[in-house]
Amino acid sequence: MKNIILICFVFFLCSCGYSSIYKNQKSQDFQINIIEMAGDKGFNNLLKNELKLYSNTNSKKQYDINLNSTYQKNIISKNSSGVATDYKIILNTKINIKLNNKIHDLEFNESINIKNNSNSFEQNKYERNIKQNFASLIREKLVIKIFNLNDN
Repeated sequence: MKNIILICFVFFLCSCGYSSIYKNQKSQDFQINIIEMAGDKGFNNLLKNELKLYSNTNSKKQYDINLNSTYQKNIISKNSSGVATDYKIILNTKINIKLNNKIHDLEFNESINIKNNSNSFEQNKYERNIKQNFASLIREKLVIKIFNLNDN
């Protein structure tokens, strides 16, 4: 019975015209060169490592980018004794892409509300995880923007 359901699912999925928006990302041939990084060093290094996944050093298409990021952790609420209970993490990333002697300015803004953890080690670990997730998300958005720039 499970096999019949699986076969039907695959059949309907294939025949409905579904295709992933990331399907051709690996087949794209380009290299991203980070010329300048400013702002939050930790996040910039995470994003740089994420972008290396999509860079092909033997590619003819090369994109030079300048990266500027700001990371903020703002207190949203405090308890009755004045200890912060909720934070808002805001990450703003400005990227300048040089393509065909034109500079394209992109800006990505991400934010999330988190609860304060009494264990500072766990809190720092959670914030590092959030930064890593933001880097992956911005990398995906940037690669899609680069594909759109190529289409124009």
